[in-house]
Amino acid sequence: MMTHFTFLRLLLAVATLLLGPLSLAATNSYAVKVLVATPSSSSNLLLQFNQAIRWEQVLSELAARDINPNWGQLTKPSELAALEAERTQVLKDLHLLGQRWARQGKQDLLNSSVALAQQVRELSLVARQPVTMSYDLVRLKPRLNPLLQGDYVLTVSPRPTVVWAQGLVRVPGKRPFVAGGYAYDYARRLPLLKGGDAHQIWIIQPDGHILSSSVDAFAPEFVGVAPGATLFVGFAKLPKDFADLNQRIMTLFANREI
Repeated sequence: MMTHFTFLRLLLAVATLLLGPLSLAATNSYAVKVLVATPSSSSNLLLQFNQAIRWEQVLSELAARDINPNWGQLTKPSELAALEAERTQVLKDLHLLGQRWARQGKQDLLNSSVALAQQVRELSLVARQPVTMSYDLVRLKPRLNPLLQGDYVLTVSPRPTVVWAQGLVRVPGKRPFVAGGYAYDYARRLPLLKGGDAHQIWIIQPDGHILSSSVDAFAPEFVGVAPGATLFVGFAKLPKDFADLNQRIMTLFANREI
């Protein structure tokens, strides 16, 4: 959950990005603004460009200032409303699903849907942009160098020391990151709620990419887990009209604020 300090820092960052210095707003209109929030500085860096730019240019500006964005997160505040609308719909669907199970006398499954809804409700959302933080990769591969236009927030953070266990797990939240650990290693130690998929776990990497791994003691898959990743356990079986619910919830977790 977002801490009081984090909330105030993000609120200040977004306000600065959207309003900008009054003296500049009167005379300039910028096509791109990137507010860079770093934990080591009491003030934010505001990058402004008169025309649409490539992501490479932002990374170049950061390199020139000796700012390492490797564990950062680029977000676009103007896209947050759509995510909040999706959260509302997911919560509605979880409620409907729980009601159906209640009518069927499946109290344990109802409890699982309620627990998952609480996690979704408490999630601190941001509209993550699918960018790569490696300057070298971005320069070498044009497909990793998207065009930017509009207002953005780049939150720069230190290397995480935890991973997150979410979904249908008995104790959701942070777990210590284990260097060299695979998704299977984490998954087999997670007690699950009723209806949780004991045979598959999803890995939402810090860059937002989503992978899956089977949980099979006889044929384990070796899928790496990065620091700061989210390990998500979905429903093993869902009614046909809720078939995409696991994927929609994972999309929300992929947009978790770091």
